[in-house]
Amino acid sequence: MSIWYKKTLGILGLGLATTMISSSVVSCGASFDAILNRVMSTDVHKSIYTNNVSSWNTAHSMQAEDSRIWSNTFDTFLSTDQYGRIYGSLAVSEYGQDVKGPDHLYVGVNNEDSTEWTYKMREMNWVDYKGNIVKDGKNASVYDGVIRAAKYALNPANGSDVSSLWTSFIVGAEDIYESIGKAQDELEGKELEDAIQKQYARIENPDEFGISSKNEDGKELITFKLAKAAPYFESLLTYSVFSPINSVNPQTTGPVNKFEDAYYNGAYYVQQANPNGKIILKKNEHYALKQSTNIETLEFNYLEDASASRERTLFESGSTSSFELKSDDLKGWSRYIGKGKEAYDNPNFGAAYEVESPDKAASFMLVYNYYNANIDDASVGVVEQNRALNASKLLQSKDVRAFISTTLNRSDFARYFSKTIDDVGQNSQMLRNTYTAEGVAQDEKGIDYTQYVAREFDKSVGNEENLEGSISLKDGQDPYKTYAKELSDNKTSEELIKDINKFIEINGINKQDIKGYGKRVVLRLILSPSNNNSLNPYLNLMMKGFNSIENNPIYIETKTLPSNDDYRTAGSKGATDLFISGWSPDYKDPSSFLETITLTGPYRGYNGTVRLFEKNKEGNYVVKNKNLLTKKSESSDQGSATEDLLKAFESFSNDFKETDANVTIPSERYTQFAEQENSFFYENFLSLSLYTKALPKVWTVSYLAPYTKSYEAFGTAQFKFYNTYLNSKLLSEKEWKEKFEEYKQKMAVVKSDWTKWRSGAHWSTETNGD
Repeated sequence: MSIWYKKTLGILGLGLATTMISSSVVSCGASFDAILNRVMSTDVHKSIYTNNVSSWNTAHSMQAEDSRIWSNTFDTFLSTDQYGRIYGSLAVSEYGQDVKGPDHLYVGVNNEDSTEWTYKMREMNWVDYKGNIVKDGKNASVYDGVIRAAKYALNPANGSDVSSLWTSFIVGAEDIYESIGKAQDELEGKELEDAIQKQYARIENPDEFGISSKNEDGKELITFKLAKAAPYFESLLTYSVFSPINSVNPQTTGPVNKFEDAYYNGAYYVQQANPNGKIILKKNEHYALKQSTNIETLEFNYLEDASASRERTLFESGSTSSFELKSDDLKGWSRYIGKGKEAYDNPNFGAAYEVESPDKAASFMLVYNYYNANIDDASVGVVEQNRALNASKLLQSKDVRAFISTTLNRSDFARYFSKTIDDVGQNSQMLRNTYTAEGVAQDEKGIDYTQYVAREFDKSVGNEENLEGSISLKDGQDPYKTYAKELSDNKTSEELIKDINKFIEINGINKQDIKGYGKRVVLRLILSPSNNNSLNPYLNLMMKGFNSIENNPIYIETKTLPSNDDYRTAGSKGATDLFISGWSPDYKDPSSFLETITLTGPYRGYNGTVRLFEKNKEGNYVVKNKNLLTKKSESSDQGSATEDLLKAFESFSNDFKETDANVTIPSERYTQFAEQENSFFYENFLSLSLYTKALPKVWTVSYLAPYTKSYEAFGTAQFKFYNTYLNSKLLSEKEWKEKFEEYKQKMAVVKSDWTKWRSGAHWSTETNGD
């Protein structure tokens, strides 16, 4: 999902969710008795948000903060319940079993190699921002909405964040996308419009495009034909990528910047959405599953300069319905949890209950930008253009990337999330050392994919190979520091510095005078003002440590932009040298992560490869701008370092695509993926894995009934309020623990038999554990 989410998760994704709430309404701390005795409405759930919705078109964006709202207003084909079980949302849950028999384990009907999937649709209605069914919106065709989404996503000019998922999964999508792009490069006017319409006609032709529909007994059936075998495909359908779209102008659907112009088919519709203000969602009375939409209104209030402590105090004042205990809120942690490991397992506040955090599968990384967009932007001035050019050229050096990766003290930053649980003098427990998170995928024997990556890492540094027992890349370890020399071609940091200075000299890269540090090449990392009182001080501490390294030829400068929107815009256009971003899975396979960092993946704009490289007429990647060519040594050819960078990206991308398309047996697939991931992060240092923000155990205080919502990281169900309900008072410790035990028992039953404990309007028949 986007770089902000699904999928890209931005650095702003702190777990905070949204008229602006001013500090004047924040309580100085209500007593536990007052909180426990407070009675709240069960009809309105109140939460916060920190980023304005970037678009009201699910085919345009993948940002996590958008999904907080979208998941409730735009329906997906499938979804997940509190047990992690996939069920039908737009689709009928039991269709697969009705066709294949009671032992079938999927919602849809799939062929033997999982390249074709068919689903039966429920009734779908489109409503406007007043909750009224729109013209032609009654029992509308899901297929028509999906085709609108395809046309939008597969037109490169629209800049869709989700286009790579269409091109990698749907038959014919890649060729259509490339054909439209070629036409936009070569044609204009009516010729261009005719060429685009020709490709749109292919999307509507089931012989040329892998999505089709037919009517069976008055019900719409939709079939997906895939470009590769994907037994995990149903987990992708819990995300909004292939969902239908509609708007006031359906034939010219753009990003849809106004909520009044969007049409809604989910459990809620948007009644109000003021930028930097209040968002109000109301129950959709025309939703097919409205019987299980139990909360009438969802309110999201914008919170400026968000922090975990403000989230807590807003709850204490009665302004929100829930909050999570976070390590960076020292006062709240001390009050609600207490001190020490024993308190972490048994908090002071008995009404705080334990939950599984979907954020555990989110991985954050430092993105190296190999072509800062400011190079081509005359509005920033010649001085900044030249600085950006020098920075982009510098990052082409593998020695530079190895030096940054192995000398940055990542714990200085990650400790923001873990300081209350870390042991003195130890690494932050929130260090993340794989891009693909633990728990995303397991092989036939239940061995997690991350263990495959650890095995490849151990091979590369000379450790004994151990598929199941290696701790080298476990969260909280610091392999970049422990194996710095082994990873850096057996060079010490002093030797790296010497070679970096040579690279700077032979490539004419200019240094600047930095007060207190001397002459250095400046790399810029942009920051959001929303994090001034939270993450930014920890980031600055990490960079200060790096900048203080003796004889360091590099200076990392942090720059806080005027607004959060400016920060997001600059990051997405690549107007920075370094950028911190994260990803959580769209579906249950390592490819959900690895595809994002290929040459055609959604990070291509953030890391600059889309600007640095292009395909020539023969279909081979070449360097676009010769001004960025660098060489490895005095005697090597001009462009040799640039070619090495291209080779590293091209090799990773091609190897990934080959494995993804042709290897389906999990153990073989994971072995090859692990080789590729290890090469990307630990051999070529193309990005730097940083942290995860989810504590090992998460405590929440909430009026939302415990264990009624999804905690899955993939898809968007984690943000849905469908089939949940509110309690008027917080549950006591005894009450929530009883619920927790009941939940765990039911979970165990459902994992062994998905037909048990079915409840909600999305099942035709409710069942118990018998």
